[in-house]
Amino acid sequence: MGVVLRPPFPRRRRLLNVVRNTFHYLLAGSLRAWLRNLGATAPALGSMTLLLLLTGLAGLSAYAMQRLATEQAADAAILHVYLLDDARQADVDDLRIRLASDNRVAAVGYTSKAEALRLAQRRPGLPDLAAAADGNPFPASLDVRVRPGQDVASLASSVRSSPAVDPIVPTSYALGSYQRIQQVLTIAAVAGGAFLLLLAFVAITVTANSIRAAIGAREQELVIMQLVGASRWMVRGPFLVEGALTGGAAGLAAAAVTLLVGLAAVAAGASVFSQVAPGITVEACLAAAVGVLAAGLALGSVASLVSVHRQLETG
Repeated sequence: MGVVLRPPFPRRRRLLNVVRNTFHYLLAGSLRAWLRNLGATAPALGSMTLLLLLTGLAGLSAYAMQRLATEQAADAAILHVYLLDDARQADVDDLRIRLASDNRVAAVGYTSKAEALRLAQRRPGLPDLAAAADGNPFPASLDVRVRPGQDVASLASSVRSSPAVDPIVPTSYALGSYQRIQQVLTIAAVAGGAFLLLLAFVAITVTANSIRAAIGAREQELVIMQLVGASRWMVRGPFLVEGALTGGAAGLAAAAVTLLVGLAAVAAGASVFSQVAPGITVEACLAAAVGVLAAGLALGSVASLVSVHRQLETG
C-alpha cells in the first residue's frame, strides 16, 4: 500500500517560488538573450532611437511654437501703446480720452513702469535683463483692448503722432506676425507628422524583423516548449520583454539627448536675456524626456507583440 506524503509547503513560499522563477525566466533570461543578440537588434535600436529623438525634439518645438502662438493671439487682442518716461500727464490723459472714445476700442487700461517691471519678472529672460539694466527699462503703457474684427494697424498708426507716445517703439503691433506664426505651425505640423509616421513605420518594421529572426533561431526550443504544455505567456513572454528592452534602451538614449537639448535651450535663453524656445522650462524638458522613454517602451512592446503573434500563429 503506497503512502502519499503531503509536505507542509506554506502558501507564501509557493508564491515566492513562482515570483522567483518568473523573474529568472522572463526577465533575467530575456535580458541575457537580448544582450546576446544585441548585434542583430542594433539596426532596430538605431532606427527607434532616431525616431524617438526626433519625436521628442519635435514635441518640444511644437510646444514652444504653440505657446508663442497663444501669446501672440492674446497680444493681438490688446494693443500696448508705450509712453515716454517724461510724458506730461495732460498729454497722457488726452490720448487716453481719445482712445476711449474710438469706436474700435472696447476698453483702455493703464500700466505704470512699476507694474510693467513686475509683469516682466514673470517672463523667462526678462528678470535677468532688468537686473542688468540701470533702473527700470520697461515703459509705462496704455493697454487698449480692440473690438473683434477691427483694423488694429490703423489704430496703431493713429497714436504715433501723440506727444506722449515713444517715437522709437510706439506700440506692440507687429504687422502679420500672428498670421505668419500660424502658417509656420501648420506647415511644420504637416511635414513633421508625415516624416515621423514614415520613420515610425520603418522602426516598427525593423524591430519586428529582429524579433522574428530571434524566434526563428529558437524555433526548436519553442516547439519543445509547446509540446510539453508550456503556456502561451511562457512562449511569447520573453520576446515581448526583449522588444520592450529594445524600445526602453532606445527611449532612454533619446530621452537623455532630448533633456540635454531642452536644458541647453533654457540656459541659452537665460544667457541672452530672451526666450530661445518660448514656454520651455526645466519641468517641460523633464516631461518630454519621460514621455520619450514611455513611448520607447510602448513602441518596442507593440512591435514585438505584432511580430510574435504573426510568427507563432503562422508557424
